Amino acid sequence: MKEELAGRGSMLLTRRSFAGAAVATAAAPYIARAEGAKRVFKVGLVGCGGRGCNWFNGKCSGGAIRDITEAARRLGHDVQLVAAADFFRDKALDVCRKYGVDEKMAFGGADGYLKVIATDCEIVLLCAPPMFRPLHAAACIAAGKHIFAEKPIATDPRGIREFLKTTAEAKARNLSILSGTLHRHSNRFLKQIGPVRNGVIGQIVAGRVYRCHGPIWNRPRRPTDTNAAYLCNNWYHFWEMSGDQITEQAIHEVDLANWFIGRYPTSAFGMGGRWRRPAGNIYDSIAIDFDYGKGVHVATYGRQMPGCANMVGTRLTGTEGEVSLGGRFSRYDNKKVEEDMAAIAGRHDNGLIMEHSDFLEGIMSGKLLNEGEQVAMSTATTVMGTLAAYSGRQVKMSDLLENEKSEFFNGFNSEFTAKDFEGPSDIPLPQEGKPPVPGKDA
Repeated sequence: MKEELAGRGSMLLTRRSFAGAAVATAAAPYIARAEGAKRVFKVGLVGCGGRGCNWFNGKCSGGAIRDITEAARRLGHDVQLVAAADFFRDKALDVCRKYGVDEKMAFGGADGYLKVIATDCEIVLLCAPPMFRPLHAAACIAAGKHIFAEKPIATDPRGIREFLKTTAEAKARNLSILSGTLHRHSNRFLKQIGPVRNGVIGQIVAGRVYRCHGPIWNRPRRPTDTNAAYLCNNWYHFWEMSGDQITEQAIHEVDLANWFIGRYPTSAFGMGGRWRRPAGNIYDSIAIDFDYGKGVHVATYGRQMPGCANMVGTRLTGTEGEVSLGGRFSRYDNKKVEEDMAAIAGRHDNGLIMEHSDFLEGIMSGKLLNEGEQVAMSTATTVMGTLAAYSGRQVKMSDLLENEKSEFFNGFNSEFTAKDFEGPSDIPLPQEGKPPVPGKDA
């Protein structure tokens, strides 16, 4: 199947990048080692919350730093954490203590990422709230660091465009970008992509995406919190910080649709609302129709409300059958489908560990993984859908990325930037409980 990139002009993706394989770049910088010798990867961590270092009973228990450590050990190597940063220094301290790092290498405040970058780490794990990702990624690439950029990589059109520039810069500098879209490294999807691409369900004609479950954590404002501290501590509930639920969480399922269909949607139409959420300004539920062209539409549903039916996953319908991605094939003629087991031979079953394993192998071999464009475009897909629901209007991908005259190019960006958190003034707090209202006054 010929692959297309809708609405992106000359920025084309190859079959290799869509299949989740490493993108090879010439003369990539890596440290040569004798056969069998152990290599120690020096790593810095920015963002010590749930994704950077999972918390259990008030203590750091895992997250990206654990995953990359396990990945290195799987390859016969090791990881040394050299520094950690978080807006709240106590979280960085806990991580440093857990991994035996001198406490002076635990940095707090909005500019802590700069102190991590200034160390001799070669890899930086970017796990702060999504709003900070474009700024942090650009600084890391400018400093010559390989990065893991947790999804999503932005929350508004401006941030997506900034990250795409960083992706191009990383390629030019022979630096690797691993994204947090781990499904592209997971066995249960890798063994299905080949059969689907080879037409086992025929031509894809439609799809459905679900990310419907109960409410997510909420952290009330503390008496000592500045606006900036409150936004960083309860970031999920503000679209400026998280991008809302489709962008922050359903991006996994949307990314699967993009990957398996082999192109990105050209436009989105959506709706949503808010009834129960106790804080912030994002929606409780969103429904989006993504138009992938050629008559293919993917209906996407997101909901975070208690007492409702739950459903999470991506399903594609073809002319000869259906597939629940990561689950079962179902052909209309009842013929059995053989999955591509050769594609996952020797791979770890844990996709979180496997994505870092692929990342590290690429650094060592010089065949660098650069997933920056794919995660930026999947983020753009979800932001496009969210803005369609917020505005009540149809939004095109080109409106976000190319058409400077579009109201969505500049008019739907956050009123404050990630860099503003480093300034002397506090951040203006978006009005709580006031979500975007679709439509225009008559």
